[in-house]
Amino acid sequence: MENKNLPIKFFQKRQKDEMGTEAGGGQTIPKWASQGQLREKSEYIKTVLAEVSTSLAEKVKKNNYIPSVVKLKVNGDALAKTYRKEIGNLFNVGKLNIIGVSGEDEVLIKIDNENDLKGILKKFSSVNFELPNYTHQIGISAINNIEEFKPQIDIEEEDEEQVYKVKLFNYGNADLNNILIRSFEKYCRDNNIEFEKAEYSDELNIFRISKVTTDDFDELRDFDGIQLITEMPTYSLTLDELTEENVIEIKQPKEGANYPVVGVLDTGISNIPHLIPWLHNKSFTKYHEDYINKGHGTFVAGVLLYGDNLEGKDYTGFEGCKLFEAIVMPDLSKQKIFEDELIENIREAITDHNEIKIWNLSLGTDREADLYEFSDFAKALDEIQEENNVLICKSAGNCNNFRINAPKSRIAKSADTVRGLVVGSIAHDKLATDYAEKNNSSPFSRIGPGPSNLIKPDVVHFGGNAGLDNTNKLVINPVKSFSSDGSLAKQVGTSFSTPRIAAITAGVHSMLSEEFNPLLLKALVIHSAKYPEEMRMTIAEKIDAAGFGMPSNINDILFNQPNEITLILQDNIEKGSFIDILDFPFPQSMIDDEGYFYGELTVTLVTSPILEVSQGAEYCQSNIDVYLGSYDEKIEKDITQPRVKNPIGADGRQNVLATSVYSKKAMKDFETSFASERMLLSYGDKFQPVKKWSVNFDDFTPTNKDKFLKAPKNWYLKLEGLFRHFTESKCEIQKTVPSQEFCLVITIKDTKKRGNIYNEVTQLLNNFSFVHSNVKIREEVRIRLNG
Repeated sequence: MENKNLPIKFFQKRQKDEMGTEAGGGQTIPKWASQGQLREKSEYIKTVLAEVSTSLAEKVKKNNYIPSVVKLKVNGDALAKTYRKEIGNLFNVGKLNIIGVSGEDEVLIKIDNENDLKGILKKFSSVNFELPNYTHQIGISAINNIEEFKPQIDIEEEDEEQVYKVKLFNYGNADLNNILIRSFEKYCRDNNIEFEKAEYSDELNIFRISKVTTDDFDELRDFDGIQLITEMPTYSLTLDELTEENVIEIKQPKEGANYPVVGVLDTGISNIPHLIPWLHNKSFTKYHEDYINKGHGTFVAGVLLYGDNLEGKDYTGFEGCKLFEAIVMPDLSKQKIFEDELIENIREAITDHNEIKIWNLSLGTDREADLYEFSDFAKALDEIQEENNVLICKSAGNCNNFRINAPKSRIAKSADTVRGLVVGSIAHDKLATDYAEKNNSSPFSRIGPGPSNLIKPDVVHFGGNAGLDNTNKLVINPVKSFSSDGSLAKQVGTSFSTPRIAAITAGVHSMLSEEFNPLLLKALVIHSAKYPEEMRMTIAEKIDAAGFGMPSNINDILFNQPNEITLILQDNIEKGSFIDILDFPFPQSMIDDEGYFYGELTVTLVTSPILEVSQGAEYCQSNIDVYLGSYDEKIEKDITQPRVKNPIGADGRQNVLATSVYSKKAMKDFETSFASERMLLSYGDKFQPVKKWSVNFDDFTPTNKDKFLKAPKNWYLKLEGLFRHFTESKCEIQKTVPSQEFCLVITIKDTKKRGNIYNEVTQLLNNFSFVHSNVKIREEVRIRLNG
């Protein structure tokens, strides 16, 4: 690309850009909060709680101090944070008693002892039904149903040989959790049930149990503190390779070059001639060589290192890396592996070698992710990444539904990791029998969304195509790599699109002379992603099939042309404050002959949300909203007035990332060159850890163009944080302030190429007194690029 050698830039907010959150208006009672039913509902709730009182008294007689749990069914209109707070006010008695969320509309409440229960009952007894206060009217009206919690049992058939997964409650209190764990372990010993604590994450109390008789199972259902019993998932892996003679040249590492290391969490990497020069001098395994089959891991490593060479295309621009072999899965034809073992192996491999920052995980499960509840596997991966400051590139999973002409399955459990970079597959090519058009989602690639409408996969790359011939026989159109004996092999799957993304991520990381930051890397990769022109569908369909699209070649991610500039803002937002930059450096030269601002904006936000494993669909507990747009003028505000904290505001603001200002016709257009980049979503209250907008001002409706793009205009950038009620309450008790880190990447592009935008924006940053700097590039990379 012509003159694409200008480095992207970091900039920092100034002290005056940090604002205090100003209080909103008064409390209004919504229509659904009917005063007429308060007495009836209150009496009903007290009746159920009285039954809990009896069971608590009986438990204490048996030295059973495990809390009781009740389940509230919440009115669908009362799910907003402000209303949830009033439910909490009814049940929290000097401690946080809301311990979890189940599904979309169920709240779990713990009751530790009779004293706490008396405190709760007192609140319901003090209701003034004629003139109820806000908490009573909202909190009681919001509850549709209340009952003692019974464990969720997800077992197809009880069998003494079956291995089960038992999830105990996390009460948010170490002492209570220890009482529960000791009681459960004693129960298992007394009943000769084999048990082992499974290390998913610090916040999840999960056991693997076996040798459970039918009688044991009936008693187990009544054990206090069990949240869920299910079969312990196991894993399968197939690799039906097509092999041919190997004719590709062996790459050798350049002497003195500084290559990144990528950890390959898989079945192992064979010592074949093409890979030997690149193998790291250390490795990790949990298995004896007699129980290892390195086929799958070798294929993955081959794509990672030779993907571009084998396909004869410059897909990634990756020059190479050291391959760290982490054997976390055995030969499944000889040994079964359970979910908790696989997680333990992954945790140990990464924790013991956390100097390696990029990891490829092309293993998973064939079980579809839940619509609401995030999988325990995903929660474990999120904790592992956070604790070790690493980034896992994770496959979205494959499905065979196309073979029976059924719709695609949603992403697999484990691919619902929030912190990971999840990868789907698109077709590199189309043969007569293939089902997918070229550059469209592969027939076997699972699609989004994840739980709670989480956007997953994040990105896609080439993993092959497939279809059926006229005799209904499967025909694959594969991608190339190596088999474990060193011959060329061919296969399809998201397992093999994933290492291409790991290659891009590792390549960008190795070019940077910056401290490793998974948010920055993830943001840069996603920011560069575009939808192929052949992907002719609505934005919503594109997102489900391909996430944010296919990332650019490594060399295009860190550099700009003169007619564009990419700015990066890395910071964190605390509760009670927001960032409001009223001097955003939008180029004043990007005004057309008729006096309107023009051009393209691409904005990508990647956050590190607060995660709470007990909160079901509300696993992501924090959110950031981004507003970027024009305004008329700054205004002075009177900070002596109540609720006014900030001396300066802006008049006539319009967020240009809002869908409402754009023409509906433009949104449906698949023909223009911009269609492959267009990304405009109304994120609303969705707690999405990744958000992206790509907009072209030509798509504004004429009326909105007149209102919001007619010069003269000033420009602003505003970021506001939001935290769910559970996190706010927990932090209040712990006397801490919730905050979340973020990385925001903004590219401004002059579509008419009339000026040097890069220089103009740099000058504006200076004029407005922003601290800014070019992204640091390693010296050897700079020499190579300029050579």
